[in-house]
Amino acid sequence: MLLIALGTALIAIASQLAIPFGAVPFTLQTLVVALLASLYRLRELFLSVLLYLLLGGIGFPIFSAGSSGLAVLFGPTGGFLLAFLLSGSLIAVMIQFFGRRVPSLAVANLLGLILTLLIGTIWLKFFYQMKWEAAFVTGFLPFVAAEIIKAVIVSLLATALYRALPRINSYFKEGK
Repeated sequence: MLLIALGTALIAIASQLAIPFGAVPFTLQTLVVALLASLYRLRELFLSVLLYLLLGGIGFPIFSAGSSGLAVLFGPTGGFLLAFLLSGSLIAVMIQFFGRRVPSLAVANLLGLILTLLIGTIWLKFFYQMKWEAAFVTGFLPFVAAEIIKAVIVSLLATALYRALPRINSYFKEGK
């Protein structure tokens, strides 16, 4: 239970580090979701993200730049937020299946982060009734380089944490 609350809190903190960037702000949410997915088991990851979405949806100011409510959750950037459940789950499952080596981590995280961009871009397209090209230029293209960098950072950070965390808590031992 504590890990779920901690995960939710970390996502909420990362959400506050927002740089306005057109319709979709640049935040560190995706980095934290990917890191949690790399460290947590699927259940704890999913519940952390779900709790974050529920708390933000009912009015706690934990979405990007302190925003909250159903209007945000189902607004223009809602697809990115809701995608965290799928992308984080994909990362967690891939790591469980392929292991914790840096190449596996990098591929899993990159695919998960790209999935977030794809879902968010599709949502954005339909929300604003944009052409596909406009949605791609607004919700996908500007963020690809940052997501690649985040995938590398998460992979390296997770690798270091795999060595340190089992000493603190047996939950983080591989194979448990």
